[in-house]
Amino acid sequence: MAPGLLNVKVEQLRVSRVPIVGNGTKTYNLGDNLKWDTVNNLAVPVVASDASSAASALLYIGVALDQQPINSLNQNLPFNQMNVLVKGLVEFTCDDNATYNPGDAVTFGAGPQLIRHTAASGTAVIGYVAPENNFVVSTSGAGPTTGIVAVQGVTKLSIYIRPQFNQLGAF
Repeated sequence: MAPGLLNVKVEQLRVSRVPIVGNGTKTYNLGDNLKWDTVNNLAVPVVASDASSAASALLYIGVALDQQPINSLNQNLPFNQMNVLVKGLVEFTCDDNATYNPGDAVTFGAGPQLIRHTAASGTAVIGYVAPENNFVVSTSGAGPTTGIVAVQGVTKLSIYIRPQFNQLGAF
């Protein structure tokens, strides 16, 4: 094919109608990392105790595409399902001061929308640093990139999420 004739598009994969706690006892925010509760068969938001946890990463299903309760309606509607992004690029805030390079593995931070580089090995991995971030390439253009030094709670990075839990049939 001649240059310029290729059509490349970014795909995302989502799962609809994933069951969640719908009685208002849990808050789900757009962009929260979710894991599967194997006892109750529901999606629940990641919490601080899940940080760097390999056990929690094995239950990772993706990122919430909805919120519950629906604040814009000024009410807590008892919806018990939501849409979940299971593959794609998501922007998260860094929970550490590590240096991030393209392709580095990340794990859960100490909150539902946080990631961290430290301890991101083996089964604790939930995704990888996307090359789309603003990395600096050496002036010669052929040298290595310069990693992004994160500022905890400030730096945001695009992460290609890779959930490990595959029992929802979407992976």
